[in-house]
Formats: sequence, C-alpha cells, structure tokens
Amino acid sequence: MLCGSSIQFKANHKHRATSCRYLYVAVYIPKSTGAVQSIFKNGRVAYEGYAEPSPSQLARIDTFLGCADWSKGLARIRCESCGYSYFRPFSCKVFHLCPSCDQKRTLLYGEYLAKELLLELPHRQFVFTIPKILRPIFRTNKRLFGLVSKLIFSLLSEYFSLVAGKTLQSGCVVSFQSFGEFARFHPHWHVIVLEGGFTKYDKFVYLPIGADKGFVKVWQAAVLSLLLAQEKIHQERVDMLNSWKHSGFSIDSSTRILGEADREALGQYIVRGATCAEKISYDSKTDTVTWTASPKEFFKGKKEYFRSFEFIDQLMAHLPPRRVQLVRRYGVYAGRVRSKWKDRPKLAHFATDYWHEQRGTDTSADSPTEDEHELQGDVWSRLRKQSWARLLQ
Repeated sequence: MLCGSSIQFKANHKHRATSCRYLYVAVYIPKSTGAVQSIFKNGRVAYEGYAEPSPSQLARIDTFLGCADWSKGLARIRCESCGYSYFRPFSCKVFHLCPSCDQKRTLLYGEYLAKELLLELPHRQFVFTIPKILRPIFRTNKRLFGLVSKLIFSLLSEYFSLVAGKTLQSGCVVSFQSFGEFARFHPHWHVIVLEGGFTKYDKFVYLPIGADKGFVKVWQAAVLSLLLAQEKIHQERVDMLNSWKHSGFSIDSSTRILGEADREALGQYIVRGATCAEKISYDSKTDTVTWTASPKEFFKGKKEYFRSFEFIDQLMAHLPPRRVQLVRRYGVYAGRVRSKWKDRPKLAHFATDYWHEQRGTDTSADSPTEDEHELQGDVWSRLRKQSWARLLQ
C-alpha cells in the first residue's frame, strides 16, 4: 500500500429527547513524507537554478510531490458483494522518481510476465552493455534506445537461425535501463529471450546457447554502424574503438530462466525503477543524501553522498520521454503475433494456463509430441494462479 495521509473520524455524542445521534467529523492527518519526497522539496529551488529543467520536467516533479496526498483527491473502493469500502489517495505514477509507484509497477509487470506473457519454455537473460565513451549519446538522445532494442532482436534471431541451420521465429522481451547503482547514468539492455525458436511448422527448436566472443564482436560492429548511420559519431571514433583490445562492449548470458520463480523475479528486476527507498536516507539539517549499496552485490555496501540538488539532477536524467516504451516485445511475444496464437495450436500449447482460461482454449489440443521438443524437467510445471489483490495491501 502506498504510504499516505489518513482520514480519521471522531464521534460526537449528542443526547436528544427521542434519540441519540453520532456526528462524524473528518480530520485530515498529513502524510509522513518519504525520504525522496523530502529531498525534492528541500532541494528543488537549488536544482532549478543548477539545471534549468524544462516545464515538462517541473510538472512531473509537481505530480510526484502530490503522490498519495489525500488533499489532492482520493477514490472510494467498494466490494459489491459484502459492501465493505475504503478510501485510497491517487498515486503519481512518475517512473524513476517515486519508489512506491516504481515498486507497484515492478510487481505487476513481474506477475504479467510469469502469468500471461512468457511461454512455458526455457528462456535466458542477455545483458547488452556499451562503453562509457558512448553513454553520453544516449543521455541526449533518449529515443535512440528503441533502435538498439530492435537491433538486439535482429541479432539474436539471426544468431539462433544460424546455429539451427534454418529460419526460426524466436521471441524476446527487451527492457532498456539507463541507470546503475547510485543512479549513475549507465545505459544497458536486459533481454529475456527464448532458448531457440519456432520453425514455419511451429516446431520448437531448443538451443540452450549463450553469447560467445564472436557474438560480442558482432554486437560491437552493429552498434557502431547504427550510430554512424544516425550521425551520432564519426568514423574516427569508430576506428578508435575498433583498435582497442578491450572496447567496453559486453554481453552477459549466464542467467537461465527455467521455473516460475525465475520468470517472475527476473521480470521484476528488468523493469525496476532507479530509486530504492531502502537504500536512501536524508539528513535535512546538513542537506546530505546517503545512498548505501546492497551488501550482496558488486559495490558491497559502499556509500555515496550527494547534496539534494545533485541527487535530483541524477534522477531526472533517467526520466524517459512521455509515451515512450522502455520495454518492447518482439517475435512471438509481439502484440500482433500474440493475437494470432489461438490460430497456432502447437505454439499456443506452451502458453500458460491463465492465457488459455482467458480465451477458453483447450490446452490438450494439437499437443506437440515428445520428438518435437527437448526440454528440461521443471519447465513443464504449470504456473499457479496469483492474486493481484495483494498489491493493494
């Protein structure tokens, strides 16, 4: 549940000759401000003088500062069966600024991937990164990541088809993330991709392979060609990067996804926001923001300190343009293809129970035979039904 203000009702008992009546008076109790909201409130003026943000950016800050504020409006939620009702304030949905809204989005998307989107087949995560020298290009051209996302799917499709010796239709979910630890600007792409693909007869070809050094070189050449075609870099920069022994391009494909827990956990991870309330503390007296890294990850509990306006500027760099999708689906997971799954029974057989229930299809129809696939054991476990109602608690 979003942390917010509350409304309490006090009863005033008044005696009358024939009856007694309770008069209820609503008392507004201001919500406790979270650390990130406090940082924005205290450092906003300094940030505006430091960075000169656009009116659109300022409007999104205003929206964030009004998140879960009962005085900004609320909705009444009522159960039609039992009549129980309660009130909830409106949320801001400003991605990367609001930790609470980010967490809700993360949980919902993770369940969507595990429950409805991903086929019950083995998947693998690929993480594509670029060198530091190219990162500023994506800071000033925030729509460029969409072209790279499409490029990644093309490379993976060609890679699997080449290994299989035949044309395959694979499927992947590509999520662009512009941040690393401490909200540093670090553009990279998380990809959940099928380990293999479907032939033109919808026979699934299983290819449990990751990226090798040759694939990394292809990734480097493809990105540099794209940036060169978009006139974002010059040929001299391309030649310089190609001459380096360690260019900074990398692909990590060590994470395999074989079960329900993996699907949901990784789905949450690839769409998480830049902020994490548990890592951030703020001392308003000294105007010091402390970001403590996770003790189990790469930075081993390292702490970094910011002034409030520096922290705001760091976060605002990750705000995506309005109406731009950071998560894209390709291949068998593309919207146009998914709408035709019901006409491809051999493919639809691998869809989740929830997908079949929503469309009233038969999971046993046209089931693939054993010689049409070679899969590992726990992939076949059916996904249990999960209640989204817990997200309101």
